[in-house]
Amino acid sequence: MQLILEPYILGIVSAFLAMIFFGATNILYKKMSDDISVMDIMFTRMWVTLPIAYVFAVIASGSLTFTIPTEALFPLILSMIIGIVIGDGMYFLSQERIGVSRAFPIAMSSPLLVYFLAAIFLGEPVILQRVIGAIIIIVGVIMIARAEQDEEKLDKRWSKDDIRIGIILAFLVFFCWGASDVIFQFGLEGVGAAEANFYRVFAASLILVPVFLLTLRGERTFPSKRVTGYALLIGIVALGFSLITYSFGVKFVGVTVTSLIIASAPMFTAPLSALFLDEDVNRNVALGTILTIIGVLMVVIIL
Repeated sequence: MQLILEPYILGIVSAFLAMIFFGATNILYKKMSDDISVMDIMFTRMWVTLPIAYVFAVIASGSLTFTIPTEALFPLILSMIIGIVIGDGMYFLSQERIGVSRAFPIAMSSPLLVYFLAAIFLGEPVILQRVIGAIIIIVGVIMIARAEQDEEKLDKRWSKDDIRIGIILAFLVFFCWGASDVIFQFGLEGVGAAEANFYRVFAASLILVPVFLLTLRGERTFPSKRVTGYALLIGIVALGFSLITYSFGVKFVGVTVTSLIIASAPMFTAPLSALFLDEDVNRNVALGTILTIIGVLMVVIIL
């Protein structure tokens, strides 16, 4: 068995924490989707994340002022725009139309694209055991998705146009998240994870300012103070903690392993969807969960 060093363990733990934060908060956002718009979710979670990202960067760098190489700024910011601003926005729109149990597995198949792109552009070694594990994870995730809702109930909940648009959006998210992950690892070379995370969040926060101002034109319904407060609290976990743990995961174990671990989130979002969103779960979820766990172990533990 290969030697497992401390940074590797830290990276694996960080990736699992990112997976938990990311999966759980998607369920919570879907729960409140009737009370707050997609764009309001984007604004609140990004702006509440900025001070948290700064605190983590200060702690990591040991200074109130920190910089990163200029050449790293473009890929880091580009990865944030493609993955979080555009990709996440489309994902929220997708899950409104086809549900978490359909949108999440399609979008979270992106690690297969990540592995392919990382091998081509970043020279990441292709390990047969890890490739098989990746495929098993995706198969398990798909089984969980198919088990959660049957087509009859899906058709009653959403129109055919909604389903068609939702699926298209989910596949676009697949490409956005895959490309974003690889670009992020490229920009992370020689840069601290916490510092890189802060500049990514800072750039996205600035980009969302004019977008927010545009939404003020015409009739505009704002969420209630209670819903806004709830969204801010979720945003702290959704991006404040998930992005920093994701950044450390990519830094220490690479984008492929991190993305595959995050992709395994449906093994616990499925029961959460049943509990909080009334989405159906049957016995096939158990088999899909077992496959997902086996796949994750094959990815993490290389013999």
